[in-house]
Parts: sequence; structure tokens; C-alpha cells
Amino acid sequence: MIDLLDKIDHDYTLVKLEEMIKIPSIVGEEKELAHYLQNELDGLGLKTELHEAQPGRPNIYAKLEGNGSGKKLDFNGHTDTVPVVPGWTHDPFKPIKEAGKIYGLGSNDMKGGIACILSMMRAFVESSHDFKGQLSFSGVIDEEAYGEGAKAMLKTDWGKVDGMVLAEPYSATKESPTALGITGKVLYDIYVKGRAAHGFSPQYGINAVEQAGIILANLHKLKIKEHERFQGNYSTLKIEGGYSVYSVVVPAEARFEVNRLTVPGETVESVIEDMEELVSSLNLEAEVEVKTKPPLYSSYVMEKTEPIVQVFDAAFREVKGVAPHYGYSSSITDANTFAGEGGIPCIHLGPFAGGPHQKDEYTLIDSIPPVTEIFTKMAASFLE
Repeated sequence: MIDLLDKIDHDYTLVKLEEMIKIPSIVGEEKELAHYLQNELDGLGLKTELHEAQPGRPNIYAKLEGNGSGKKLDFNGHTDTVPVVPGWTHDPFKPIKEAGKIYGLGSNDMKGGIACILSMMRAFVESSHDFKGQLSFSGVIDEEAYGEGAKAMLKTDWGKVDGMVLAEPYSATKESPTALGITGKVLYDIYVKGRAAHGFSPQYGINAVEQAGIILANLHKLKIKEHERFQGNYSTLKIEGGYSVYSVVVPAEARFEVNRLTVPGETVESVIEDMEELVSSLNLEAEVEVKTKPPLYSSYVMEKTEPIVQVFDAAFREVKGVAPHYGYSSSITDANTFAGEGGIPCIHLGPFAGGPHQKDEYTLIDSIPPVTEIFTKMAASFLE
């Protein structure tokens, strides 16, 4: 493995990150970055494929074949970033190195991680390291929105792998532990149907807004499944009802959305039943229809005995000299699709995150080389 590690070029990694920061890839506009990555991977000699997950929004896949059959390991990154938020003091699409940091939109979420993957792939090509099975890269769209890229990949042969490493900015430290599991998400879409009447004679109507309010005031009674490693929750995100042009009319319709984080063992059907039971217990006059709407994510949990976790643990200890920290996260990544729906064991690791989804996002430059080295050791070990 020494020859493989000797081929890692950390200057190359940083250059690739700078080049990607210069390419705007706000969610919905990932195409140019996908083509950049394809050109880079083609140049390294990998077999590549563009796959339109949505019209004009391609995923990019690439692979190296080993000598003989074996396991398949994929390194994954999402190519989209969030939009530019107010308050940036730097040009978000101009990489700026200052005080040991590199600033730019997506610098840590997650172009820094993708740069580490490119560098790892390059080391495998340059060293001609002997391995079995398949080493692949996937760059998927839409993680910052509805996760359509991961869902599209899972339907292809590229999604048939034995393990995945997501280069998300989890640093496996106490402050940012690597997730062994993540909560899921269901978005309730609830319609309340009352009866219109003159606002001066409300007794002849059924006020849908007020009936919706009764439900909202009783959400604390929802049956939230208990789990030893996760805590589910809920949050009302939106409510609509009443006139669009002023009129003194008892509103006949209302609608509201409630975000619910789910834990292993809960399903869409079970959380719909939970809400329907709550509504039924309130003896409302209005009709209530409980639906869900996208996005929907499945929860998952892994054990430390998973092979991908074991090779990660060993590689992290070798490079960093300390044990990684693990946790269980109340968040959403594409692992909810890959692991939660596809059953693929997933590990998260990326360079140190500074201000993701905030102004002046940055990555610590010194945190980039260890991640590349860990990726390289993981791939070599998993594909022995």
C-alpha cells in the first residue's frame, strides 16, 4: 500500500477544489460541474457515464475495475450546493485561501470531499495498485432538495454496490461524529374541510382554520415511537386558509404541513395512522384528510461490525492516531436513500466543515490531506 499512498498529491487535491468552487452548481444547476468531473475522470482513464436523473441535471458515474471479481465500493458526493445566502464577504465562486482556510460556496458541503475522492482515484491510477472488484465514484444531483439524484442512481447498476463512502463534512470528531444511523423524514400534508358561512353568522358554518388550529394545538399528543438511539420529533412548517381577497366568510378550507422525523421501525403508513388517530380523538366537526408529500426519507441504523465501518475505523486510527467518534444523527443525507431504502452500508467522512449553508463557507486546508489518505486506505482494504 506504500506505493499507493506515495501517489497521493495533496496539491492536486487543492487545485481540484479551487476549480470546482469556480463552477456554480446551485441545486438545479449541476450540469457544468458534472461535465467537469466527467472530463477529469476520463482523463484519469476511468470508465464514465452521465445519467440524467432529471432533464438537464445529470448524475456522473465513474469506475475502475480490479483484477478479478470482488466487492464493489463507491465513493459518493452530491454536486449541488445551496443557493448563495446574504452576507458573504467573499465572492462565493472565487476560492480564497486565508488563515489556513479555503473559502467558497460548497467548499465543504461538499466539493472538498469530492476533491479528496478525485485525489484518491488518481492515486489508484498512478500506482497501478492491485485490487479486486470495483472502485467507483458517483456524483449525484439534488441532495440539498429532494434527493432525486440518489434515488435515480439506486435504480441503476451503479447503485448495486457493497458499501458507500459519502464525503459529507462529518469529521468523526466529538463535535462532528460519523453517523452510524440517521433519522428519517415524513412531511404531513393535511387538508381540513369545513363549511363556508357569513362571518357575522359563524354558527352556520364550520371554520376550517379554527379546526386546523385545534389539531395543531394537540400535536404534542402524537405517538412518537421511542428508540434507544434516536429521538423522533415534529415541527409545523406551514399553514394556509382563509381569504386571498378580503371577505367576511368563514373559511371552508385550510391546509397545513408538519415535518416529522422518524426512527427505525416507523413507516409512512404508521405515521399516517398516528395522525389519523390524533384527529379522530379530537371529535372535530370538519373533515380531515391526512396525506404526505415529498420529500420522504427512510431512517437507518448500522452496527460497528459492518465491513465498511471496520475498514473506516482502522484507516482513521492509522492516519489520525486516535479512534473516530460515532453518533446517531437527526439530519438527512443521501445515505437515507442509499442505506435506508437500498440497504447499502454507508460511512460519512469529509474535511472539517466551516459554516455549511451559511455565509463565508470554508474548509480547513489542513483537514483535507488526512481525509484523502483515509479514503485511500479504506478503498485498498475493502477491495483486498
